[in-house]
Amino acid sequence: MASGGSDLSTRMSVENKHIYDIALCHFKTQKVKISNIIKVSFPFLELLRDYGFISNEIYEKSKESFKTPGSEQKTIIDVLNEVEKTFNLSLLEALFSEDIMDTYPGLNDIYKTFKKVIPNIEQFLKSDGEENEERPDIQQSLEQEVDSEDSRESSDGDEPPEAL
Repeated sequence: MASGGSDLSTRMSVENKHIYDIALCHFKTQKVKISNIIKVSFPFLELLRDYGFISNEIYEKSKESFKTPGSEQKTIIDVLNEVEKTFNLSLLEALFSEDIMDTYPGLNDIYKTFKKVIPNIEQFLKSDGEENEERPDIQQSLEQEVDSEDSRESSDGDEPPEAL
């Protein structure tokens, strides 16, 4: 019986890997189209930065680059190339979030192409989003900041601020 559970787990892992591979491959083929759709940086770059898909350095560099007329598409391609390096399905969940889709309605067509290659994409985005709800790299960074602030507060003798 134990091997039955293991077989199911292996089968699910293989299926998830297959979905991941399809999603990544399709993402690569859609980058140029995505870059044609995103003509303003807000909220696209902010979302990628806030969710930890790009660093503050890349965010600042991209914001600055966006100020140069005609550089928008290349800037977005550069950003998409960067997020491709650490691609996971939670990126697609962010890319096709309600706020982003409202700002860039052309992404609806891109989303439809993902649905064609992964018919049950909503299931995978939802489950991947739940699994990655707190990205470990961000969570660890936040915990370190809080610990650092706590140690500074306790060492200066001041009482912590009261809750509002």
